[in-house]
Amino acid sequence: MYLFVAGECSASRPISAPNPMQGRATNWPRRPRAPRANVSFMTMTTIEVAQATGKPILEFGRGWMVDPATAARSAELGLAALGRFGFWVNGRAGVLGDVDPNVAASAIGFMAPSAVRDCWQARPESLSAWDAALAWFGCAAAWGRETLTSMSEENVRRLADLSRKVIAHADVSIGTLFAGSMLIPLPGDAAGDASINLNVLRELRGGAHLAACHAVGLGPHATIMSTDDPVRAGAAWAEGFGWAEPHPAPDHHARERVEEMTTIATAQVFEPLEPTERAEFVELVVAARACMDD
Repeated sequence: MYLFVAGECSASRPISAPNPMQGRATNWPRRPRAPRANVSFMTMTTIEVAQATGKPILEFGRGWMVDPATAARSAELGLAALGRFGFWVNGRAGVLGDVDPNVAASAIGFMAPSAVRDCWQARPESLSAWDAALAWFGCAAAWGRETLTSMSEENVRRLADLSRKVIAHADVSIGTLFAGSMLIPLPGDAAGDASINLNVLRELRGGAHLAACHAVGLGPHATIMSTDDPVRAGAAWAEGFGWAEPHPAPDHHARERVEEMTTIATAQVFEPLEPTERAEFVELVVAARACMDD
């Protein structure tokens, strides 16, 4: 069962013109364009890029997080005894260093602070927070080397380079875990670099999503309860993340606004890409996600 998720209640789905932008000129499309097999002559707006890449990047990260090799690495580090989220908490928040548990909980956001605190404080003394983060991203790189083999080396390197271009120019204030994840060193090979960069972008969207859920007045707990998903939503999923009853009543209208605001925030980071590079980036991200199905 899938468990390791950054901003799990986030989804990238087509949206209408959002309330925060009402009355202002925007480049929002009426319908998001589906990625094409050949986009060399196609240009895309930043909103379209955010819409088209959010879900594939989320699912690409999901692939290595639930991989048996990641679970095996968790056991080697002594984190499996912390429960199903031990590596997830320490690997993600480990980029912040050995901070107070409340700081780690603040950055992760969607897990109840008490649950984050339990995992954070139970980490083996021999394992630093930073080393846990290095191991976490190392799992992403190792999985990517095995998964991206159906893409050409040239295309994988291009994906890594375009991803890093976006990361290098993004506003670090969009998310604490994003800012910390930027510090993870790249291994130097195309597949390893691309996989790590995609996870850094995953944390970027996760940070924007967390801010958006607070901006609309839901907060993490209510956002989970308001998410339309047969598995990763509702009381069972919330309680798996450490939230206890009473659970907030779902507010699906507010949840739609969360998604709209998340897309607006993440769209800005694609401004450094040239219009044709945006289309190319979408094509490469979609291709990387498709490698999981090969």
